[in-house]
Amino acid sequence: MMLNRRKTGILLLILVIILLSGVSSAVEPKRVAIIPFKINSDRDLSFLRDGIGDMLSSRLSWKDRVIVLEKEAVQDALSSVSASINEKLATEIGNSLHADYVVFGSLTVFGNSVSLDATIVDVSGKKPPITIFNQSHGMDEVIPKINEFAMEINRKVFGRILVSKKVSNQPSSSRGMYVHPDRLIDESATNSELSEVNPSFVVTPPKKRAGGLFWKSRKFKTYIKGMALGDVDGDKKTEIVFISENRIYIYRNTKRRLSKIREISGGTYDSFISVDVADINGNEKAEIFVTNLHKRQNTLSSFVLEWNGSDFIPICKDEKWYYRTIDIPARGQVLFGQRRGIPDVFLPGVYELAWRSGRGYEPVEKVKLPPDLNVYSFNLGDIMNKGEEMIVAFDEADYLKIFNRSGSEEEWKSDKYYGGSLNYLEQKPNMTSHESKYIYIPQRIFIKDIDNDGKNEVIIVKNYYGTGSRLFTRFRKFTSSEIQSLSWDGLGLALNWKTRKIHGYVSDYAIADFDNDGKEELIATVVTKTSSIFSKGNSSIISYDLFEPQRNKV
Repeated sequence: MMLNRRKTGILLLILVIILLSGVSSAVEPKRVAIIPFKINSDRDLSFLRDGIGDMLSSRLSWKDRVIVLEKEAVQDALSSVSASINEKLATEIGNSLHADYVVFGSLTVFGNSVSLDATIVDVSGKKPPITIFNQSHGMDEVIPKINEFAMEINRKVFGRILVSKKVSNQPSSSRGMYVHPDRLIDESATNSELSEVNPSFVVTPPKKRAGGLFWKSRKFKTYIKGMALGDVDGDKKTEIVFISENRIYIYRNTKRRLSKIREISGGTYDSFISVDVADINGNEKAEIFVTNLHKRQNTLSSFVLEWNGSDFIPICKDEKWYYRTIDIPARGQVLFGQRRGIPDVFLPGVYELAWRSGRGYEPVEKVKLPPDLNVYSFNLGDIMNKGEEMIVAFDEADYLKIFNRSGSEEEWKSDKYYGGSLNYLEQKPNMTSHESKYIYIPQRIFIKDIDNDGKNEVIIVKNYYGTGSRLFTRFRKFTSSEIQSLSWDGLGLALNWKTRKIHGYVSDYAIADFDNDGKEELIATVVTKTSSIFSKGNSSIISYDLFEPQRNKV
């Protein structure tokens, strides 16, 4: 009996030692120092240094297992270092920081030639270094290679094996357009969704949920040029306002059916350019801002409508402004305006406009923008999620650009086009050009935290050109379209999700509580046929429910 008690005591002691050693190891996570990558380039790409560091930090951090040291601590350790970083020097820096591992490397960019060189060293010397080297044309392979490098570190150094579910490549006949856009990502992984665990993984999406994830209206026998939403009659319900060439339509979505509130006709020579809806004068009824071009006089004759209790009446008319309201994350709805010149379509200068009782909407401040931008081409917000407001905009060729807030420096430009519009203004011949020119009005850009993760997304439209039509400035044809969500990943705006291909041209879109259920939807006007002298157009309104995605775990 005494022997059994002694054995039991020894076993309990061993168990306690094992448990204590486990606790001890659990409270000692590995420490990783990421030395800023050296950037060799024929142009200023310094922003990539932080971007690569941020990407590696987010992919290597592992709760209670791996700590990535603060940038400031690493910078302090580098303050006395002037030589190029190699394995020996990286080990010395790691020792000074009490780090277990040190990551360093370089990115070399000259023209379209890109070289990435990255290494992680074990400060103790017990494990061999892990190195990657990649050469490519363009930046497209940089992010995948950094992901690959991080995955290899996780697997070989930290024993962190990430397993994804098998991707189904079989098409699903039930999916169609009836799936939430957050499930509809990825050109290289059909019918699949990116994993939260690692952007290189994809997981099979869930089956279609019950309910109305997607909705489509009846066809309207007209070409819808623009659309906006808001509470235009002060009843605490959202209405949709859309325009054709010279008509305004006001509808409400009631139990998934559109009911007409008003249809307002313009004049014979009116050509409506854009429509916006916002309560700028603060009376709890959103105004309807219609930018209108008088075709005969070739001058702006814009106007603003407001509900007076029985009808929509003009509170401003024959205004010489292009109007645009922008939902700025830090401020809400803001009204901007720009003047028209002769013969120039846009005069320099975009202004914030404010309501002045008895005087209408007046300029209060000129907006600092790059000179090539107009009132329709930009939005303002914390695009990089660093607490700093910046400018995101379309250029004339529909490439996305990011500028600092003053507009003096271009921080980033996309390597492919987005947007795409059939809505244009004609600039007449002038002293420098003997031919007229089409100035296309850019699509809206939204900056919004749609998935409630605390980080802003950039929401844009991408209309796909018909064969060869992008080559012509006076002829455009779009065959299909997508709405995409992009986020800053440290190197650029990367795809989060996109809708399935939409048959037709998206002329406008919005994010609002379209069906008055207390939740926002993604709404778009889709044109399948434009109007002509001989025939009417065809358009529909579609909407997707938006909700915080519940991703599959891997």
